[in-house]
Amino acid sequence: MAPLSIQIVTDSTVQLTESELAELPITVVPLIVRLGTKEYLNDGVQITNAQFLSHLANDDELPKTSQPSIGQFLEVFDRLGENGDEVLCLNLTHFLSGTVNAARQAAEMTDTKVTVIDTLSIDRGLAFQVITAAKLAKNGAPMENILAAIDLHRSHTEIFVFLNTLENLVKGGRLSKAAGGIASLLHIKVMAEVVDGELQVAAKGRGKRFLNKQLDELVERIKMESPAKVGLTHVDNLTQASEIANRIHEALPNTLITIHEAGPVISTHTGVGALAVEFYTD
Repeated sequence: MAPLSIQIVTDSTVQLTESELAELPITVVPLIVRLGTKEYLNDGVQITNAQFLSHLANDDELPKTSQPSIGQFLEVFDRLGENGDEVLCLNLTHFLSGTVNAARQAAEMTDTKVTVIDTLSIDRGLAFQVITAAKLAKNGAPMENILAAIDLHRSHTEIFVFLNTLENLVKGGRLSKAAGGIASLLHIKVMAEVVDGELQVAAKGRGKRFLNKQLDELVERIKMESPAKVGLTHVDNLTQASEIANRIHEALPNTLITIHEAGPVISTHTGVGALAVEFYTD
């Protein structure tokens, strides 16, 4: 089998299924999670989601996250380029992590030809771009075609996150109190939206009734717009994610719907009970 000309690299905030990872030319570079003095790769192996959730719920100190090192990216770029392949590296939005900057620095150091893209996305929204890029690369598409396709995905993807509290986002520095317009009201319920790569508060209120109303309205909108792909990511909230998936599937049986368990990096910043609804419309 001839080597692929373009290899796809991404980071571990992406939500991919096992079959997608097995079938497509995708390499995932893990971010890092710290629990007290211990450091783990966010790769699903060194610490599982279940183990991490126990720490998130019970530890006094909030876990810390950090981007992959330049060296992690450099090792991957060097290895993938050994046989002359080119690399396209798609990373989560720079508003939430310095990962894309680490990838850019590594790209300047390697002999491999590397193109680094800030997807201005995260989670399953990031996956939409990564999967499309990998499928095109697997079929031998040139770089300019792949870049045009992921640009289209970026402009046609919407990401909404439903949060029981903003406390973790504020503590982790991913959302300022001023930006949230919340002062000390950290325990209000929030619907946030990723807008041009930045997490913004779209609506806020009190009680689960508020969140359920926002979710209901979003589900009705999804039914009307009939997106090609819907991703649901939850933090220890499978029951609600499954219920929403069933509601969408009943109305749109041809829409691809996937449910994912959030990894440690996303869980750290959203908190337990969070739910993300992400969809791509042609």
